[in-house]
Amino acid sequence: MHVKEEEHIMLHYSILLPLVKKVLERDLQLIEKGPFKLKDPYYLLINESLRSLHEDARKVKSFMHQRKMKAFFVENDGMFSRYTYTCRGYEGSISYLNANLKRQARHSMDAYFKGKSPLEQESVLHS
Repeated sequence: MHVKEEEHIMLHYSILLPLVKKVLERDLQLIEKGPFKLKDPYYLLINESLRSLHEDARKVKSFMHQRKMKAFFVENDGMFSRYTYTCRGYEGSISYLNANLKRQARHSMDAYFKGKSPLEQESVLHS
């Protein structure tokens, strides 16, 4: 089965965005407990990023729901993370090198910190 490009992109973001969310939420907890003199700027930056991320996650979820798509975590062996997915009644699998997932999460965080959405770079949401 051939997954269309926009479906592949949304599958990717359905995997990536929860990872980014987890990192941002953990960092927010570290800021709360950390010895920062001025916590507010970090709080505002991360909370605004999380707000944008939640909007993107809703868009991805809606897109996937309309096309009957789901992604499922299978395993992380330390080097690769493996996922299975369903798309329009078909099944497939995706493997990511963990270093690449980390790099992509960082790029997504950079975009959110600049007030942009990583999804805006893709043509999927503009069709």
